[in-house]
Amino acid sequence: MPERLQKILAAAGLASRRKCELLIRAGRVTVDGVIAGIGDQADTSSQRVCVDGVPVVKPKRNVYIALNKPRGYICTLSDPHQDSSRLVTALVALPGSQHMLRPVGRLDMSSEGLVFLTDDGEFIQRLTHPRYHVDKCYLATVKGTPDAADLAGLCAGVHIDGGPLARALSAHVLKTFADTDTCDVEVVLEEGRNRQVRKMLDAIGHPVLRLIRTRIGPITLRGLPSAGWRHLTPTECDRLTADRSAPGEAPAHDRSYQRYQKPRQERQS
Repeated sequence: MPERLQKILAAAGLASRRKCELLIRAGRVTVDGVIAGIGDQADTSSQRVCVDGVPVVKPKRNVYIALNKPRGYICTLSDPHQDSSRLVTALVALPGSQHMLRPVGRLDMSSEGLVFLTDDGEFIQRLTHPRYHVDKCYLATVKGTPDAADLAGLCAGVHIDGGPLARALSAHVLKTFADTDTCDVEVVLEEGRNRQVRKMLDAIGHPVLRLIRTRIGPITLRGLPSAGWRHLTPTECDRLTADRSAPGEAPAHDRSYQRYQKPRQERQS
């Protein structure tokens, strides 16, 4: 059955759907030897789809992993100068697998916590595009203690990087430490800009000393030690990609979405 090329490329784990569109626009994608364009479709059962001359092969089963990222590891895979041993993908061993795992969103090198890895570009798109309303919860240890006005300001919006206001869905002080003049703040975001939590807290005068992402959508760090990982279950994947459109809002999904099958690789103990 014919499908849009960017969907075929994303399902093969090459990149998110938006980045796959850039590959097509750059003339790097061909169908049966003919350079493809945006809007073209192909049937992979009878046609040969290639990127830079290399055939695209859709995996029989995709992989979906939850990882507790330690400090010192990076989520950027596109920089050829990075030490490959410090990539988050180096923490996950899948014996006998040729899966091209990619992180879903990013945590900077100094941050810790929950990261998803997958070879499914559609899944990445569903979790990173703001239209799908997937919230993320962070635990930040900051210098000083924000007052009620500071926390309200985070939710009302602060200016970072000269762009539009960055807003938190919620912000609460969980615990204070008088001896070190620090506190733990829980911040929930629906956005995912570069170093956003750090920049927002710095903007209200409370720089971050430690940052941990504790939750993405309904999935938490519970049971995952630092550097530990596990496969997401089909039910968890369905919950992550469920439509969260507000009443009266057009549904976020404009296409059918495949159900997930848990791969048969062994879990890490």
